[in-house]
Amino acid sequence: MIPIHSKTYRQYVFFVALWLAFFITCASEANELEPVASQPAAEDFSLIDLNGQMHRLSDYVGKVVLVSFWATWCPECLFEMPSLQALSTALPNQEFIFLAVNVGEKRNLVRLFADQNNITFPILLDQDLEVYKKWPVLGVPTSFVINQQGKVMYSVIGATEWLSSAAISKIRALNRFGQD
Repeated sequence: MIPIHSKTYRQYVFFVALWLAFFITCASEANELEPVASQPAAEDFSLIDLNGQMHRLSDYVGKVVLVSFWATWCPECLFEMPSLQALSTALPNQEFIFLAVNVGEKRNLVRLFADQNNITFPILLDQDLEVYKKWPVLGVPTSFVINQQGKVMYSVIGATEWLSSAAISKIRALNRFGQD
């Protein structure tokens, strides 16, 4: 048995407890979509999805687009995935597009994750972090809602509940969803 000094052990327990408290707090609170005051034009990008299809953000002008940066190692991203999957099936993709940008991971790992979690929305690969570095992303998950003219209208840092009435209302207000 290796002796553990009591001071070292207390520090270890403190940091583990602090990390767990942070994780539980972040994972349990759903962040809200925040309006982006300056409404800048979204930085265009071209990325390949898991099936080898190229996606250019500019190809989706005329539609509301949700761009979400995430990674398989991120606990908040994993917490948010079921909500994102539900949103992607709840809104018609004739007028709404969801692009999940995986940051820095290998295709095989991301493919395995998508298959195991029954993800059906497009997952784009930003393996060299080129897009991640150009966008105002402070960490993962970070998401942006872009209007039909290509302007960033909302952002959220951290996990959110995408099927909340507040999130759905904000997305629908950007388009003609729900109108007869």
